[in-house]
Amino acid sequence: MLRSLILLLLVTGAQSMVDHEEREIILTAHGMSMDDVENRVVIPLQDGRIPPLPCIMANAGMHQHGETFTKNNFHYQCKNGTAEVVACIADDQSVIQLGRIFVRNGMKHKCSIVGDSVTYEQEAMCFDNGIHYSIGDTFRNGSFKLRCGQDGIVIEGCYLQNSEEYLMAGESRIVGRQRHECEVLGDGRVRYQVKVIGCIREGQHYNIAQVFTDKHVRYQCMNDGSLDVLGCVDDGLFLDLGRDLLMNGMVHRCYQVGTTTFYHKFNCEYGRTLSECIASSSSTIMRARRLLYS
Repeated sequence: MLRSLILLLLVTGAQSMVDHEEREIILTAHGMSMDDVENRVVIPLQDGRIPPLPCIMANAGMHQHGETFTKNNFHYQCKNGTAEVVACIADDQSVIQLGRIFVRNGMKHKCSIVGDSVTYEQEAMCFDNGIHYSIGDTFRNGSFKLRCGQDGIVIEGCYLQNSEEYLMAGESRIVGRQRHECEVLGDGRVRYQVKVIGCIREGQHYNIAQVFTDKHVRYQCMNDGSLDVLGCVDDGLFLDLGRDLLMNGMVHRCYQVGTTTFYHKFNCEYGRTLSECIASSSSTIMRARRLLYS
């Protein structure tokens, strides 16, 4: 929140009138009538000499020459009838010298001179990693682009890896084989992620929808980067996942246990059925040729 107070005049003088018959000077606050007894002072003259004049300000009383006093957020010094602003005063009574900026407890206080006017400004600031930021300032913290707002620090976006380029919150961008995402979560948090476009298996990259075989198991790369197991392959024979086949005295099996895919190939005695050979395979497992893949 920004709050500004402007004093239109650097110096505030008092109106005066010399009454030669009564040998006295009547001072009134600036802009006040001579008839306003609450905002005027009568100074008797002695031997025709005019003494150093006091200052009188509306709703601030009278102050003698050389005296300092405070009204609202400004500190004055009386100089022979003229009240000059010498500093600004914060709400917590901190003193800010003319032309200076003072930061305390997350608030920035500024006392500026522009022409014949003095301006006092009070503004909330943001604090991050030992640094104060003014409202509207943007800065970087790790992967995030941050901005100091009226209500505190907000995340504007995410910086790309090893780059000064950034994404706005909710935006994504493809760079090479990677998708960079600056995701806004349901609770208002922001998450930066880098996802490989396609699939990775044992260090090898595969494009989306690409079909490939790795050690007797055939895979397809899915849109979300996962691998779908299509089946098993052996010497040109393709076997759908979950299927068993008896051919030329050999049993071929392609199945999963949990997330592990097995291709199992073993002999089946002549005259026996597929079911019989599978049932007895547990007793001959040490003689079977089995390949295990994950």
